[in-house]
Amino acid sequence: MAIPLKYNLRSLLVRRVSTVMTGGGIALVVVVFVIVMALVAGLDAAIEDAGSPENMVVLRRGAITETVSGFSIKQYEALKYLPAIRRTPSGEPYASPELPVQVLLARLDGVRQNVVLRGVRPIALLIHDKVHIVEGRMFKPGLGEVIVGRGLRGRYRGCALGDVLHAGRGSWKVVGIFAAGGSSFESEVWGDLYQVLQDTQRGNYYSAVRLKLAPGADAAALIRRIADDPQINLQAESEANYYRDQTVTADRMHALGMVVAVIMAIGAIFAAMNTMYAAVSARTIEIGTLRALGFSGGAVMLSFLLESLILASAAGVLGVVLALPIDGISTTFANTMTFSTMAINFRVTTPTVIQALGFAAAMGLLGGWLPARQAMRMSVVDALRSL
Repeated sequence: MAIPLKYNLRSLLVRRVSTVMTGGGIALVVVVFVIVMALVAGLDAAIEDAGSPENMVVLRRGAITETVSGFSIKQYEALKYLPAIRRTPSGEPYASPELPVQVLLARLDGVRQNVVLRGVRPIALLIHDKVHIVEGRMFKPGLGEVIVGRGLRGRYRGCALGDVLHAGRGSWKVVGIFAAGGSSFESEVWGDLYQVLQDTQRGNYYSAVRLKLAPGADAAALIRRIADDPQINLQAESEANYYRDQTVTADRMHALGMVVAVIMAIGAIFAAMNTMYAAVSARTIEIGTLRALGFSGGAVMLSFLLESLILASAAGVLGVVLALPIDGISTTFANTMTFSTMAINFRVTTPTVIQALGFAAAMGLLGGWLPARQAMRMSVVDALRSL
């Protein structure tokens, strides 16, 4: 026979101070857990959302990111007319040579940070499906114009429409603001490829080429052709795989967040354990009475475990509610793969909420286990002797 649930609820209400203190500790752990996981989810989304299933990234052999890649225009010319690449109605290949470089931009508070200035040609907008102009217009090649990702606007000086942006060795007029579905591209400045080449004195070398596959094209065969052709001799992979490899920073943040959460959780577990031990000690007579009424030791143990679980679960819900306002808030983050700063949005996802509530429940069960066992083992005679 199980002990009625209202007994546990009344017990928690009677011990208001200890209940609030223990619940507050668990809620704080849950808040930290949700914030860190929301940051990781936002970082993952910003990186992975930049890829398109129809696109491929071509880099120098052995390069892991665009920023450490480089190859000649001659290699690009041999590459862009491969038959597996989609063509425009006029016959121009969907091939976008690009040169992303780091430039120092001043934030509104004066602090200077690395931001990506990406040299592209106008065809880049046809290949990067998620990129579209939301204010102003596309830059015109050769006129010292740029378009700015909306993640930079309001954070850095010179990034508003009509401003003059001082980046690298030159000054650029901002003629457009673009969105990119919340991806990392929104933390970049895009300008004319050839002017960026001149500004950075890179000579006739590009960092990457983005390709859009023709319908029905064999991606694996194209990758082999790009690698084996002696005139090209480059490496290619799908954009999805490329950006999946870039999530190493998010993986590290996830691991660090888990370590911090576990350390804090250990403290919360001991607090819950101390609260439940105090409850067992204060309710010795009640336990003896319950046993005398015919409730088994297992029922008593289950009752105390349930009480600890209720306390922790309620604290978990509170922690999630307190952390929810972080959802959608934008912040900046240093991408260690590209050595540049990117704007990301905190994302409180359904899996994060479920994990946080499960984490809270686990803290409650671990904190209540030993006190519950003590209550179960208490003999009726010893318990009633306290009368």
